[in-house]
Amino acid sequence: MTTHHVATSRQAALLLRPELRPLLNYLMQEARSAADVARHLHLTLGQASYQVGKLQAVGVAVIERVDARAGRPVKRYRVPGRWFIPYEVTDEETLEGFWLSQIGPRMDRIAGFAATQLRAHSPAWGLWLSGQGGQSQLEIGDADGPARNIFEGDEPLMLTIAGLRLTEPNARRLKRLLLEFVKEGGALESPDAPHYTLSLMFVRGSAE
Repeated sequence: MTTHHVATSRQAALLLRPELRPLLNYLMQEARSAADVARHLHLTLGQASYQVGKLQAVGVAVIERVDARAGRPVKRYRVPGRWFIPYEVTDEETLEGFWLSQIGPRMDRIAGFAATQLRAHSPAWGLWLSGQGGQSQLEIGDADGPARNIFEGDEPLMLTIAGLRLTEPNARRLKRLLLEFVKEGGALESPDAPHYTLSLMFVRGSAE
């Protein structure tokens, strides 16, 4: 049984547009009318109908049902919740370029959010470079030193770049621990609480 949709080039062009992500997320939750979309995304009914219409035209959104109402029927649109978007159907020339085009802007936003919060603690920030155990370490800090009191203390903010030398078994173990950590964090969510961004990247690379 197929549990996902494979995007065509026309579908990929819309599925990968960041400005459409709130609309896609909203329609993935349950079937909604254009009026529902307009209220949720603070759009005019015409703008909402136009955006939903673009998704329907390429098969990203489908009419799940039509509710009978006085005057005229109300169409309810739904976007399937899982898509595979092959990079071959996009305009990117390389796989690296494809990933960077999607991940890069998100990382830029994360860095911007972190910088804004850091400036609340100190007006001057930079990077500390030090050699430890034969490997250089890059740490974020102010003129007084690395900001370990913020990143390792009780302040709900952490931003760090670190390198580890691990055997293959220990690397697999750490990966499992990181995944469990993410799952545990998801269980702590509260709908009305402030939003925090978590970004993890654990990759094998050559020693610097």
